[in-house]
Amino acid sequence: MDKTEQRAVIKYLHLKNMTPKEIHADMINTLGDTAPSYSKVKEWCASFKRGRTSTEDEHRSGWPCQVASQENVDSVLGTVMQDRRITIRQIAETCDISKSTVERILH
Repeated sequence: MDKTEQRAVIKYLHLKNMTPKEIHADMINTLGDTAPSYSKVKEWCASFKRGRTSTEDEHRSGWPCQVASQENVDSVLGTVMQDRRITIRQIAETCDISKSTVERILH
């Protein structure tokens, strides 16, 4: 059972006025080791109590998943091939990317 299905079950049981403790116990009896933790059940019950209707994850903004674009990889590799004794800090400055991105590319 995936997370969305588990959340739907939590929502349904919450609408039947079951407490988070009762919901968790019921899910443990039914799902065993694959049941969500009590803290997750409690968290989702609180969300539904506040008026949330969706069981899907909300979109989160942040850094793009792929910061090591092909352009960055080519730039780092080209810089390293010109001078194999260059430091990570110097590569980051030359390519105008972060040191951690350079480290990920080189790794």
